[in-house]
Amino acid sequence: MIKISEQLRKYFVIISILSIAFITISSNIGINYFFSDYIRDSRSRDDLKVVQYVERVYSDYEELNSHSLMNIMHYAFSEDVIIQIRDKNNNISWNSSSYGTLYGMVDEYGNNEANFSFRSYPFIYNESEIGTIDVGRPKSIISNIEDEKFIVTINSIFALASVLTFIFAVRSSTRISKKFLNPIYAIKENAKLIEQGKYKSLNDINTNTFELFELSVSVKELAERLNYQEHLRKRMTTDIAHELRTPLAAIQSHIEAFMDGVWEPNDERLSVIHGEIIRLTKLIDELSELSIVEDDEINLKLSTINLSVVLNNIIDSYEPMFLDKNINLNKKIQNEVYMMGDMDYLKRIFVNILSNAIKYTNENGSASISLEKIKDKIRITVNDTGIGIPKEDLKYIFERFYRSDLSRNRQTGGTGIGLTITKALVEAHEGTIKIDSEVGKGTSVIIEFNR
Repeated sequence: MIKISEQLRKYFVIISILSIAFITISSNIGINYFFSDYIRDSRSRDDLKVVQYVERVYSDYEELNSHSLMNIMHYAFSEDVIIQIRDKNNNISWNSSSYGTLYGMVDEYGNNEANFSFRSYPFIYNESEIGTIDVGRPKSIISNIEDEKFIVTINSIFALASVLTFIFAVRSSTRISKKFLNPIYAIKENAKLIEQGKYKSLNDINTNTFELFELSVSVKELAERLNYQEHLRKRMTTDIAHELRTPLAAIQSHIEAFMDGVWEPNDERLSVIHGEIIRLTKLIDELSELSIVEDDEINLKLSTINLSVVLNNIIDSYEPMFLDKNINLNKKIQNEVYMMGDMDYLKRIFVNILSNAIKYTNENGSASISLEKIKDKIRITVNDTGIGIPKEDLKYIFERFYRSDLSRNRQTGGTGIGLTITKALVEAHEGTIKIDSEVGKGTSVIIEFNR
């Protein structure tokens, strides 16, 4: 495994070297190829000047003698070209390179004509063509020592730039990597603290990098959620023990009274035991359902459901409970509202919501339930004037074993897993559930399904 700092340094250096190499190669290619058209045009114009000079010298001397040829030879060497003069039969009658060698004048290319390319032009005298003039120039555009020195200088500059870039890349990579890695190391340390269960000991992350800041916030939120979950688990142990202890104590006391002959096992006392057993069974069923929900094992038995009928039946069965607490119940159920769903699970959803409305609404309060079709949605809304939920607890409302302190203080009981199951069942039907609440004013539950 390689550290991020070493990888960043390596990548910085490689990218810098590749960039300089690319610039160097591109520049050399550009010098040799990209300006070839310009060089050819320029050489063509210069060739015409050479031809005009030869024709002018020939016109001045009216022949090719030692004086005229010497002038042409000097001109050829000054222009770094080779001039060949051919007769009408295309035979070379004179060559500036060979002529110059006879006089001890050797050019810097050693007169290696293989390195030259020639262009032929008509040799005109008195408006008549008397032969051909060949102008030879180096095949490479690097045609003299000065050009070679220029190329060497350019490449030396590139080499120096490569060295300086390498040094800069190493140093800058160290500084830049620290800028990114220090927050990452701090986040890594926070992850270790979370692993150790030290959720409240996380370090603050100082960074102006958006992604790292978002990551640090997510890690802190994860720590807060895990801390809250641990708190819920601890509270759940106490709550479950209490929920189990109360019915078991009642059953035990009744059975012991029967065994001691204190009470007769009449229908009234047996019904109390039966009620406590049902309470235990309900608790066990909720815990069992929670395990199914958390394992994503909800298998829906889909059929066409008339929600209007289902809701009316549930409301009718719960209406006596509302009357017992003198809660004014209003309902607005739109007729003939159908959807594909699981009858049993849909009933469970509505029973859980209505049970909470009864449980957390004060006596002489009010509650309302509505069913309506809105565009392509089916919306069920349950409002109550209950005790409400604190704003800081709303984001945990669907967490398993959650119960607001206000609800517990009012001895409403419950395991705190009803809404967890409800949310899972709603989402299994591809629906959404939203809860708005305000302490002392009540709660609103909105469930929406696709039509």
